Parts: sequence; C-alpha cells; structure tokens
Amino acid sequence: MAAALTGLAAMAALDAAPAAGQDGSAYRLVEDWPRYPAGAEFEMGTGIAVDAEGTVYAISRDIDHWASHPLAMTRYRGKGSIWKFDRDGKFLGLFAEEQAFIGPHSIYADGQGYIWVVDRDGHQVKKLTPDGTPVLTLGEYGRFGDDETHFNGPTSVAVLPNGDIVIGDGYWNSRLVWFSADGQYLRQVGEYGNGPGQLGVVHAVAVDARGRLLVANVCGGALHTYVTAPGQIAPERLPPIPGCRSRFDVFHQDGSYEGPWSVVEGALTLSIAAYGDRIYAGTTGAERGRQDVVVVDAETDRVVDRIASANVYVHQMALDAATGDIYVASVYPEHGGRLRGPEGPSFVRWTRDPR
Repeated sequence: MAAALTGLAAMAALDAAPAAGQDGSAYRLVEDWPRYPAGAEFEMGTGIAVDAEGTVYAISRDIDHWASHPLAMTRYRGKGSIWKFDRDGKFLGLFAEEQAFIGPHSIYADGQGYIWVVDRDGHQVKKLTPDGTPVLTLGEYGRFGDDETHFNGPTSVAVLPNGDIVIGDGYWNSRLVWFSADGQYLRQVGEYGNGPGQLGVVHAVAVDARGRLLVANVCGGALHTYVTAPGQIAPERLPPIPGCRSRFDVFHQDGSYEGPWSVVEGALTLSIAAYGDRIYAGTTGAERGRQDVVVVDAETDRVVDRIASANVYVHQMALDAATGDIYVASVYPEHGGRLRGPEGPSFVRWTRDPR
C-alpha cells in the first residue's frame, strides 16, 4: 500500500456502506468543535491536519485580502496562524508562531511526525518538526517565479512512497514539481490548459492506496487577482480557458499522465485526500453554497459514503486514523449564509458513528 502523506495506512478496517446523503451517512457533525480561546479572531479557515497522536492543526487566514498585495511585504502584510486542538476541541496553543507565514493554504502531517505547511502567498513549502522547527524549506520567501527554486502560489504537497516530494504549484503556475527527500529539484510536469495532461489551478494533490497521484484540477483564469502583484500572473492566464471544466486527474508517480478520475464529478471540488484504502473528495453538492464530502474505496473506485452539505467550501480535509473522524477547513462561509471567523464553520469535525 502506498504511503500517503499523512502516513495513515491503518484505515482498512473502515466498512462504510453506500449512502445517498447525510441522513444515511456513517458520519454526524460534532457540535461545539473546536473551542476557541477567549478573544480569538481570524477571517476564515484554509487548512487542517491531524497527527498520529490526534492533535489537530488548523490554519486560519487572519488577514485575507492583503495577503500578497504589492505592499504585502510592508504595511499591508498578510498573516496566517496555525491553531492546535485536541480531539475534543480543547485549544492547545498556536503552532510555529515564529514562522512568517503570509498566506498559508494547506497543512499536512506525515508518517514520520513532521508537519508540512504550504504558504501560497509566501511562495514556500516548509517541513517542520512537531515543535515548529524548520527542517526543509522549498521556495524563496515572498518571491514568485516558475523555475527550479521558486513557486507562484503553491497549494499542496504529497510525499511519495520513495520519499520524493511533489508540490502542486498551483494558483498562478500550472505544474507539479518533483523534489528529492532532501529538497533537490528533480523534474516538473504540466502546462496551462484544459486538455489531457494540462492543468489550470492545481488545488490539491494526494497519493492513494493504489499509488496513484490524484490532482484536483480547477479551471484557471485570473483567480484572486486582488492578492497578486503586478506581473505575477502571466498574460495568457488572465482570460478564462475556453470550455474549461474542472476535474480530478490521475498522474503516475513518475509524472506521466494517466487520465481523468471521473468517479466523483460536478462543478468542482476543491480538495482531495487519501488515507489508507479510502479517498475523500470535496465536491459541490445539490444545495447552493454547500459542499459534500464523497468517500470512495480506492481499490474499486466505488463511492461508499457521502456527507451531504459537509461545509460551505471544503477547502481541505484531514482524517484521524484512530477514530475515523473527518476534519474540514472551510473558506468564504458567507457564500453559504454563514459568518466568518470563530463564529462560523471555519473548522468542523465529522465523527464516524459505529455501525
């Protein structure tokens, strides 16, 4: 079985049965999770991860709209924080406070106990120890590019079974970039477009139990121009891709393209994660301003469960191998009529009921 980034390979015991919606799902929403400290303030949630001990790491976007503005490195500097909670939602403090994250997009816990943070607006990917000490940094802080040492809005990271690192780069580039375990550049694949093997916005990557590299491929165009600097977005990326349809794609671990993953379809889908023998995909549901989480058996590509209206925007998911619970981070809750910050569904926990 391939080693997914989370290192959670013990999910084979899950026995979810097919379900058409939330009422028939094996999951229920945990109320009053998490419990924020007094005075907590932030704009929205973007990323979430859980380690082998059950500690949850949740990224908040504290200042959203100025994150990567031309003046971001001065007086309008963006900021993101990483909150730590236990399984019951108790606040455990902030993680890696001394790190200068501008606009962290996603976070992961690997099987070796390391925490990976993808700073979209800082154009970096960092591998940290559980106490927040950096052990590997890819990309140059606050400097965008598309060469071997720079990113332009990285979104995601996956660690392959052989230790190689794959970066989804991402928002204003359209490529997957391979590095060795010690951070040496290996290769890249992808070009802007919507044809076979082409990429728009690489929003998430994950390695499933069959060793497939699954990519959430969102239609491109000039997304989030308000957080970019002049010249950051290439001119050909400014207009929408004609006839574009967001989709999931499958790549081999060597970077060769296999084809679309059409098991889960719909107007996209922002996140995908793989844990053990299950794939978890966030998709647009039937209810406006809500997204589902679809659970798929990786070996058979069969849908085995669905949490209807799991959150407003399922931006990232994490799964607790010990309990089977799913944690969801959501952005822009106002699109579903909800509040931003601690009062809204920025971070939620879905617990798996025994069958």
